[in-house]
Amino acid sequence: MPGREPIYMQVYGAIRRDIEVGRFRTGSRLPGSRSMAATLGVSRTVVLMAYEQLEGEGYVETRGGSGTYVSAVAIAVPPSIGIDAAQASGLANVPLSRFAQRLSLPPQMPVDHGPCAPEVIDLSLPRVRSDARSLKHWRQTVAQLVRRRSAPDYPVLEGAPPLRAAVARYLRMERGIVVDPGEVVIVSGTQQARDLVARVLLDEGAVVGVEDPCYWGVRHSYAATGARIVPCAVDGQGLDVAAHALALRDARLVSVGASFQYPTGAVMPMARKEALLRFAYAGQTCVVEDDFDCEHRFGVRASPSLWSMDRHGRVIYISSFARAVYPALQLGYMLVPAWLREKILAAKWLADRGCMSMQQHVLAACIDSGQYLRDIRRINNQLVPRHRALRDALKAQLGDAAEVAGEGAAGTLFASLPGLPGECTAELLAEALARGVRLCSGEALHAMPPSHVTLVLNYATLSEATLKAAAARLAQAVGAVAARRERPAGTCAAA
Repeated sequence: MPGREPIYMQVYGAIRRDIEVGRFRTGSRLPGSRSMAATLGVSRTVVLMAYEQLEGEGYVETRGGSGTYVSAVAIAVPPSIGIDAAQASGLANVPLSRFAQRLSLPPQMPVDHGPCAPEVIDLSLPRVRSDARSLKHWRQTVAQLVRRRSAPDYPVLEGAPPLRAAVARYLRMERGIVVDPGEVVIVSGTQQARDLVARVLLDEGAVVGVEDPCYWGVRHSYAATGARIVPCAVDGQGLDVAAHALALRDARLVSVGASFQYPTGAVMPMARKEALLRFAYAGQTCVVEDDFDCEHRFGVRASPSLWSMDRHGRVIYISSFARAVYPALQLGYMLVPAWLREKILAAKWLADRGCMSMQQHVLAACIDSGQYLRDIRRINNQLVPRHRALRDALKAQLGDAAEVAGEGAAGTLFASLPGLPGECTAELLAEALARGVRLCSGEALHAMPPSHVTLVLNYATLSEATLKAAAARLAQAVGAVAARRERPAGTCAAA
C-alpha cells in the first residue's frame, strides 16, 4: 500500500471511503480484523488501529462478542460535489470581518533568508547567540522545580503569583518603580500587551498617537482595530506632545518609549514627560509606556518612568523579559491601573488562559536568586566593545554621510544616510549584498517612507573584527550607489 501516511491511516481512509459511498451500509458488519488483515496483506494490529480510528470518529461501533458494525450515525458523503465555473469562482469570496480586512503583514518585514554564505556578513536580523552560562543555570532551575513539584501548575490568568511578586521587587530595585504585585499582569510578550490595550481601549476611528519611527508592531496593533494613527515625529529627546497637540486633541491613546525610544535611542526629559501627563489628564487620553527590552541598553542613565510619575491612573506600562538571556522565553508583563485591570484580564481570558506556568516559576526563581540580573549585565558587557567597534567604524568609513542613532541600544544601531534618497534603498541593499554584507532597511519603522535611506544594523552575534569589515563593505556600497547617482541620468538603477 504505497503512500506517505502511516499504513493504519491508509487502511482507515480506504474503509471510511467505502462507508461514505455506501459499499458498507449502515448496520452492516465489517470483516473481522484477522480476515481484513489477510485480505490487505497487513498485520492485524494495523487493522485494529484503523478500526479504532473509525470508531473514534463515529463511523463504526464495536458490539462485544459480535464484531464491528457501521454506525447508524455515520454520515454518507457524496464522492464528489459538482459545481460550475461561476460557482467555483465565488467560493473564495467569503466575507471577512472589518478587523480581518485591516490585517496585513508589513511589506518591509525583515525576512530570515537562512544562513549566509561564509563570506557574507549578516547585519539584517537580530539573531541571538545563546549564553552558555545562562542556559546552564536555566536548566538547573527547571530540574530543581520539577523535583519539588509533583506536576506543573495550571497557568494563572494574570500570571503566577511568585513571578508577579518577583517582577514587583525587580522593578523597585532596577527601575525605581513602586508597584503592587496585584497590578502586574504576565503576558506572552509586549505584542500581546499592545493587542490587549487596543481591544480594551480603542474603537474604530479612535485617534492614537504613535512615535515615528517606531517598531512596526506598535502601529499595526492599533491600526488593526480601525483606529486613526497619528504619526508623531521624534527628535533627540523623543516625542514632543506640544508639537502634535492639535493632531492629538481627541486622542484616546498615545504610545511612547519614554525611557528609551526604539530605534533612535532618545530619552524623554522630565519636562516632556510632565507635559505628556498633563496632556493626558486634560482629556480622555491614556498613555502606553512601551519599555520593550529596557534592560538591553548601556551608557544611558535610567530615568523616572511615566508609571512612577502618574497620579491619576492614565499610564499602562509594558515590557518584556530579556530575550538575549533566554531567546526562547516569550514572556512579558504589564502594569495596569486598578480601574482597567478587570477588562484587561477579561480580554486576555478570551485570548489564552494564562502563559506557560513552568517557565513563569523558573523565571521567578532566576530573578529572586539574582541570576537573571547577573546574566543581563554579563551579556551587556560583552556587547559594549562590539557596539563601539561598529559605531566607530561607521564614523570612520562614512563620516558625515551617515548619522548613527540608538547609541545606547545593546544589539542594534539605527543608521540614516541623508545623501541617498529613499528610492535608492533596494539598490543599496543589493549592492551591499554583492560586496558581502546583508542589510535590513529601516523603512518599516516609519509611518511614511523616509526621504532618505535608513538601516537597522544588528550586531549582537558578530565579532569586533567582523563588524569593522562590515562597515568597510557598507561604505564601499554607499560609494558605488552615490557614484551612479552622479551620472548624467541622475537616478538610481533598478535593483
